[in-house]
Amino acid sequence: MPDNDASPLANTEVHYLRSEHVGDEFKIFIGHCPGRGDGPPTVLYLGDANGFFGGAVDSIRLMQLSMHLPPLLVVGIGYRVGGIGETDVQRTRDFTPTSDPDFARIFPALPAMGGAPNQLAFIRDELQPWVRENYAVDPDGSMYFGHSFGGLFATYVLLTQPDTFARYGIGSPSLWWHRTAAFDLEEQFAAAHDDLPAKVFFCIGQHETHEGRQVEAGRLPPDEARIAGLWHIDMVADMHRMVSALKSRDYPSLVMASAVFPDEFHITVPLLNFSRSLRYLFDAPA
Repeated sequence: MPDNDASPLANTEVHYLRSEHVGDEFKIFIGHCPGRGDGPPTVLYLGDANGFFGGAVDSIRLMQLSMHLPPLLVVGIGYRVGGIGETDVQRTRDFTPTSDPDFARIFPALPAMGGAPNQLAFIRDELQPWVRENYAVDPDGSMYFGHSFGGLFATYVLLTQPDTFARYGIGSPSLWWHRTAAFDLEEQFAAAHDDLPAKVFFCIGQHETHEGRQVEAGRLPPDEARIAGLWHIDMVADMHRMVSALKSRDYPSLVMASAVFPDEFHITVPLLNFSRSLRYLFDAPA
């Protein structure tokens, strides 16, 4: 077995950064993607780096061959474990804005939740200053991409401290979390603000519905497959609801689009979400 800390990707680095806010050590994946452009790179912060870093870096480099993207520095936020399947405890802790008793009853082995404020403080107070200190990057225009719980976290950041990033790629967000928690945040933000300066792309797969989740789980062992039937979650409808709510506010500085990708499931769509987010957020050919 290869060492989990060794990367086969060219021009990448791995660092370890202790967070006082979270009380844990993060594995920070760095991918240099200068492409064919000039000037300092824009920073792209990537959630769930244990699962998406390699695909993200390769996708960017392919798009840069035709100069569809500017120079980018990918900063993947991950953990000192193996693949994404080993990060359930950490990502549930760090990406969720509240504690969800319904989720806790179904997944009692994942007791830590509600740590999104600490994760955001880690990014703003510890990670972003570390990146600026160690790399010559464009101070403006940074981007965050998150999928699933990572998309929930991206929505949380957008609706609490939107100036953390200039661009948000929000893929398949788990807006079902704690029933109306995300929508409550949207209402609270709207009540206190008359503008939301950000460029945002919401995206999701067509089959991220209750019925689609049953099909997606069809090959799992019966005890695992039945979990997919415990919630009647329609993530597509939830995303449309959030997009509609944000559009209804008429924020003058919010630039936003959304897309539903045909024939895609929650586990098949992440890199498509990522690629299309990049194209929209960096004005690549459509």
